[in-house]
Amino acid sequence: MLLRRLWIEYVAVWLLTAGVALLYETGVMSEGGLAHDGQMCYVVQTLTVLLTLCLIPASLKMYSMALGKSCEGLSSQALLVRYQRWNEVRLALLAVVALTGISVYYVTLSSIGGLCSLLGLTATLFCLPTRKRVEMDLNGNEETDSCHSQL
Repeated sequence: MLLRRLWIEYVAVWLLTAGVALLYETGVMSEGGLAHDGQMCYVVQTLTVLLTLCLIPASLKMYSMALGKSCEGLSSQALLVRYQRWNEVRLALLAVVALTGISVYYVTLSSIGGLCSLLGLTATLFCLPTRKRVEMDLNGNEETDSCHSQL
């Protein structure tokens, strides 16, 4: 059950990013809104790069730190809820990077936003929910044997 929900959340990030790109490509959302203003393009692109540089390492490191903390005293159900919550936080941070990057790509008509979006989506590959990865992440707790049946 947990693994299926993690997969749904993972695929949702990719579909949401592709959906935003599709909206721009079909003309539902207008492209090039800042393309004529060089100074604003520079500011938006710089902020996007800084956002990417901050959120990608933070999301990956924060996740390992949160799961690395002592989980003693937590029931198997509480451990699974904690795991799911931190996985959602990590995916949300990476989704912010991907969606901001793709929006900046179309609004400024510059490849910097596209590169940041690709970096965010590539980082989601480290979040790919597989049974082996979930078991490995939960391996530090004694109660993981009872958790495995709930994956």
